[in-house]
Amino acid sequence: MARKLFSANPARIGRFEGAPVADAVPASLVRGTPRKLKADLIALLGKDKVLHRAIDLVRYASDASPYRLTPQVVVLAATIDDVAKIFRYCRENGRHATFRAAGTSMNGQSQSDDILIDVRRHWYGAKVEDSGRRVRARAGMILGHVNTLLERHGRRLGPDPASSHACTIGGVIANNSGGMRCTVERDAYGRAVDP
Repeated sequence: MARKLFSANPARIGRFEGAPVADAVPASLVRGTPRKLKADLIALLGKDKVLHRAIDLVRYASDASPYRLTPQVVVLAATIDDVAKIFRYCRENGRHATFRAAGTSMNGQSQSDDILIDVRRHWYGAKVEDSGRRVRARAGMILGHVNTLLERHGRRLGPDPASSHACTIGGVIANNSGGMRCTVERDAYGRAVDP
């Protein structure tokens, strides 16, 4: 009997070692952010910049990857000063922070089990300079929107991820995004190119 070269062999498909784990909010976060952390960050940034309810934490526990990591708290940094305050707080209290923009990462980079800083909401905007040879974009600016601005000048940014109409400049640069149609020279660390 002939066998197909790439036919599946169900006998070789196994399960991961270890017991199954429930996909639930950790018991420590069922009532949301721990009291002291919540109070500290509200005092530091203001109530409107701290997401602390369990439903908020669950909303940020996933990105486009298959992983799930529930943050202790989510902060909506609006300014560089907010980010500096969060970094100082982390340093003084032995905590860590992770930035998140669009959450289109397929490898879990936009997840955290501690302080998650959302830079999508208050960090939108871009300015094209030097006839399209330079663009200044904030971390929350969507890559596709930047390329729409550059299109008028006959240029575009090199990266071409499948999520270009959702991913943000912050995530593209942080992850050195590329895409199926770009070359190494045209990944995020490359340069703007003629289309």
